[in-house]
Amino acid sequence: MATRTETRRIRLAQWRKIFQQKAESGLTAKEFCAVNNISKDAYYYWQNLVRQEALATAQQPVLVELKPPALRNVSMQPLGNEQLYISSGLSITVNGATINVNSDTPKELLSMVLEVVSNA
Repeated sequence: MATRTETRRIRLAQWRKIFQQKAESGLTAKEFCAVNNISKDAYYYWQNLVRQEALATAQQPVLVELKPPALRNVSMQPLGNEQLYISSGLSITVNGATINVNSDTPKELLSMVLEVVSNA
């Protein structure tokens, strides 16, 4: 059984080299097989096995939890009887006008405002 496993490992390594040569050649699989006297059936059979091996040995991706930054009030401006709270976000200055944007800003509104300001 160890001989069969070792033989398979060696053949997979040989075919990996063949697939690397094919990739570097710029030829299609059909052209590469014709030039190198390789059976198309063998080519695709070993390609499938090499891919399966690569998937089996690939490391699983590591998932990392990303936490959004804590929102903090940057400034307060009086608006009549109400208070306007601008949370941390993005400030855009176009043609002398500054626009404060945060995650609650609708994309459509931002698009319209930027269009008006840039055409002013």
